[in-house]
Amino acid sequence: MTTLDVTPTRPLNYDPVTKALHWAMALVIPVAWVLAVVLENLPRESRGSLMFFHKSFGVLVLALLVVRLLWRVTHTAPDTEKTPWEPWAHLAAKAGHGLLYLLMIGVPVGGIVTSFANGRSVPFFGLFEIASPWATKQAFAGNVAEMHEVFAHLLMLVAFGHAVVGILHHAVLKDRTLLKMKPFARA
Repeated sequence: MTTLDVTPTRPLNYDPVTKALHWAMALVIPVAWVLAVVLENLPRESRGSLMFFHKSFGVLVLALLVVRLLWRVTHTAPDTEKTPWEPWAHLAAKAGHGLLYLLMIGVPVGGIVTSFANGRSVPFFGLFEIASPWATKQAFAGNVAEMHEVFAHLLMLVAFGHAVVGILHHAVLKDRTLLKMKPFARA
């Protein structure tokens, strides 16, 4: 047997950084969404500080996602659990995760583009602001804002489904899917 015959073993659980990024995003994304839902019911003149935080959380989602993707490229994930519905379950999991990642990119980018098209900067918790690189384009801003809202609701729906499937793996299938991402568990 040569060293070329040896396959690297995968970890039993996700590493602590992956878990921290996952659970941070699981908290930050709903907070940004709730802020947006609350904003819709306020008079326009009362939205300032909540919009500041909504936008800041949106930038945070994007920043966490970039770190998460870079981390994922350099760190091995555990094997997926086999289910009675293979290979369809594996394909559904891949598609679900792919959709989650697309929405986690698209929703904050859509929000940033909306701000820019309205001629507004995008703040990050008072630490810095990203200035709009172009002049106001109201019609374009309105179209992107509508897509941003629809995709944000879709993101919450897909994330909820992701959580439900994790719980079903744990409660019904009795496998390790949920345990692999359990916070504060050893890697």
